Amino acid sequence: MAVTKDQLNKLIQQLPEDALPMAADFLEKLIHKSDHRFIPWDDEPTTQEDLDDIRKAKEAFKRGETIKLKDVIDDLLN
Repeated sequence: MAVTKDQLNKLIQQLPEDALPMAADFLEKLIHKSDHRFIPWDDEPTTQEDLDDIRKAKEAFKRGETIKLKDVIDDLLN
């Protein structure tokens, strides 16, 4: 889906005042993303506990027990 800068400007104009700092921070990160793209390789071995936690998380997701991203965003903005 192609989005124009005009469309983004219209969305920005609809933001509540208290959401502006978060939006500005996000846009800054997008503009300077090359500075933030390096993620060091995790050289720690995966433990059995890690594998168990991953399995439990996948099972919880299948049961619908996870938190929706929309709810997280709503909590952050309110």
